[in-house]
Amino acid sequence: MINQRSLKWKLVFWLSVFFDGVHIGHQKILETAKQIALQKQCAFGVMTFYPHPKDILFPHMEPMTYLTPLPLKEDRFEKLGVEKLFVVEFSPEFARLSPNDFVEQYIIGLGCIHVVAGFDYHYGYKGLGNMKTLTEYNPGSLDVTTVPKIQHSNEKISSTAIRKLLDEGHVQMIPMYLGDFYEINGEMNQSSLFHKKHQFLNLIVKKRYRMPKPGIYHIQVEIDGNNYDGTCHQISSNEHHASLLIQLKDCSVFPYKKRMKVKWLDYKYGKQNESYGMNEYMKKDELVI
Repeated sequence: MINQRSLKWKLVFWLSVFFDGVHIGHQKILETAKQIALQKQCAFGVMTFYPHPKDILFPHMEPMTYLTPLPLKEDRFEKLGVEKLFVVEFSPEFARLSPNDFVEQYIIGLGCIHVVAGFDYHYGYKGLGNMKTLTEYNPGSLDVTTVPKIQHSNEKISSTAIRKLLDEGHVQMIPMYLGDFYEINGEMNQSSLFHKKHQFLNLIVKKRYRMPKPGIYHIQVEIDGNNYDGTCHQISSNEHHASLLIQLKDCSVFPYKKRMKVKWLDYKYGKQNESYGMNEYMKKDELVI
């Protein structure tokens, strides 16, 4: 529970059930809330929840993987100008809050005077609260702005749609939903191997990122602010983390322990060869296409 006694500000809130990814729909809501906050001379705030409700409500199912793990989400909010970020722990007790109790404790109680959310936003026990009930709450005490559905090719732009594209390997289509190519962060924690002008790396992805379906991908890797063309040959995972076998072209830096950003540009071909390691690819003289 947030200590309400210490809160002295007035807020324009963007409310999000979970907010996974900063897709074009999220960007529209964020910009709307930011402009209203400027007009009303209030702080621009965002409320989101962690962990994903699925992990709490359906604990028997496979743990959720994320387009934006929490640290990355916090970083993106800061860059987008969010002044107050509230990360509320989604717990069984929180899930049982009535819609009115949620509004009283987590909206009015935090000093919010204006709420901005998407047309399909739901809150409270079993999602019984919606944008209509929010507008009807104690008329005159809370302004509400509803942002309509944003679509691409007659499909709602959503985190679910982006996850589906990843699951099908259609990474080249993601910029039309996300506004940019899908990106993950990782680091190399073992020696790299060199072959002519090409470098093979095992990249460790420690956070619970959503991975594209297995296959061979054209990627772009950023190291120390420089971008390198490359290929991802393998995607594998265990209970602790995912790992990628990637090949970089014309990269002479030694990226041991360096943070690397991987952008997924295109699905190239075929099912990955699970039995191959770096040495096997070098013997094949496999080059970036």
